[in-house]
Amino acid sequence: MNKEKTEIATERKNNGAAEDIAELRHRCEQLSRWAFTDFERARKVLDELSGVVGKQSPFDIRLAFHSHSAFLNNQWHHYDKAVEHAKHAVAILESLANAPALAEMWADLAAMHLNRRDWRAAERSLDRARRYLNDASTPVLKAHLSCREGFLHLHLGNARQALDCLLESEKDMLNLDEETASLKDYYIQTLIFSGLGDLYERLGEKAKSLEAYRCVLPIVERHGLRPRLSWHYLNAGRAAMAQQDVAQAQACFETAMQVVSEGESEAKTHALGNLGILALWADNTARALALFDKAAAEYENPSKPADFTNLSKIESWRAGLFSQLNDLVKAEYYLEKAWKTGQNGHDLYHLSQIAQNLAALHGQQKEFEKAYEWQRQASELATRHYNQLRDREREEIEARHQLERNRQEAQMARLRVASLQLRALRAQMNPHFLFNALNAIQGLITSGRNNEAESYLAKFAKMMRHTLEYSDLEVVTLEQEIEFLERYLDINRKLRFRDKLEYKITTLSGADMNDLCVPTMILQPFVENAIEHGIRPRKAGHLRIEFLLSDDGQNLRCIIEDDGVGYNQGRQKQSEGADFQSHRSRGMEITRERLLLLHQLQKHETGDFVRITDIGDSTNGERTGTHVEVLLPLMEPEN
Repeated sequence: MNKEKTEIATERKNNGAAEDIAELRHRCEQLSRWAFTDFERARKVLDELSGVVGKQSPFDIRLAFHSHSAFLNNQWHHYDKAVEHAKHAVAILESLANAPALAEMWADLAAMHLNRRDWRAAERSLDRARRYLNDASTPVLKAHLSCREGFLHLHLGNARQALDCLLESEKDMLNLDEETASLKDYYIQTLIFSGLGDLYERLGEKAKSLEAYRCVLPIVERHGLRPRLSWHYLNAGRAAMAQQDVAQAQACFETAMQVVSEGESEAKTHALGNLGILALWADNTARALALFDKAAAEYENPSKPADFTNLSKIESWRAGLFSQLNDLVKAEYYLEKAWKTGQNGHDLYHLSQIAQNLAALHGQQKEFEKAYEWQRQASELATRHYNQLRDREREEIEARHQLERNRQEAQMARLRVASLQLRALRAQMNPHFLFNALNAIQGLITSGRNNEAESYLAKFAKMMRHTLEYSDLEVVTLEQEIEFLERYLDINRKLRFRDKLEYKITTLSGADMNDLCVPTMILQPFVENAIEHGIRPRKAGHLRIEFLLSDDGQNLRCIIEDDGVGYNQGRQKQSEGADFQSHRSRGMEITRERLLLLHQLQKHETGDFVRITDIGDSTNGERTGTHVEVLLPLMEPEN
């Protein structure tokens, strides 16, 4: 009876757990919609999930939670938090080897770094994203990446490159399938047109800017992309104002007021302010003043520099209104208020304009000393603003040049790695090993041990085939590398040492060897060295190979240890003559240089990636042998 009750309780518990997981998946599906359509609902779901999603949760739930958390925190300007969640999502996708999703996630991570103004990190993320693209990648995925790349160039002032990237992504999005497209695809489409609108605005092409901004509006309306909808209408309204299209500008700003979301007070203020300016254009001063008053009320408690600058602009608009009414007392009052408020902002150009207006106003009132003082301040601020622009432009130019240098250096490094790979293949196998192995197989045949000869000839052929196949690859899985080493060691054990060579390879516990990628055939020279210079002089011995993951998870530590004559004695012994010493030296030198370049490509700090010690030195002669540690960079899988 007790057993039956226990089974019933266990079944209920399992059913309850399954229902909980189903509910979590349902919440994740809701989040995938609300992240693009309703920030308030998305925030609530995210708060709920953050309390229940942990390391033991199913991977699809963890992935959805972290990827949506990254996107939303980026939208809410919590960039460091966004990057942290994005890295968790990348780690999950890497374990799944999902190349398209990884390309998209790295592109998203680039956008977060752009918002942090970390151009180099953004470029590195884009570079990582590109590695996962191939001929089979969809145009939409390519559009995601080229859109992000376009925004990097836009931030750095590379107008031509930005235009090329954004137009390319627009073209890739032309045939977006309504049935298969996601809300994120349409969100990227709005980014493309917004970016083009910004770019054309900077280039002074007002008509094209307005057209691009207007293209955003039907997309966000049709698919319910409500968050930041007010900003899209503001952009279109500003572009219409630049075109002197008052009616369209008025309609856009009024719509922005209607669709503004909670927490978007800045958008509401901009809409009110721009409507006030339009009222001024129409000489409706009473309406303009009322709109400016409403806009100022939105900044009752300014907290950040942008708030103070925006409030200062509103006071400046008020001053302009009273100046039109020839009420110079109120105009001066609001200009001085704008000046005082603007001191807490960062817009030097705006402050210089206020000072210029105050100088003109005092000139009208024949207060020439005050006019001179304000004009002096206006000139100083204009100079500081110019220097600020020049410094920013210089930083952008330096950033552009640095990114280009990084690309060129990476390309050159890859070419050198490819060259070293070919040279390494030539120096890979000790010719004495090849000669002795084939001789031993011939010996088995002549002694009538045909089955053994056939078995080892097949192993030898397979090892040589892998040697040639892997020479065309930059990376292989750790499982493939270990398989290659095992064949090499097994042939040595049987054919050269007559079963007097013992070896053991210890892999990472709890890790899938197919998920970890390492440089191809990079360990064989170290293993060969241990055999030739450590174990062969004694004609027998033990070899241990162990793999450990580094603390940062970016490298793999490989330990190769033998109980041979030791590193010191092996260096002195010229057992194979000058030809072999030259071969060995060349192979080790190439391998060391290849390791250095591979770590550089992975942006790892320069260090000693190969450490060789004589075991006799560390054991006071109680044991002999050589201990080698090789730090291997974990690589991205080849597409």
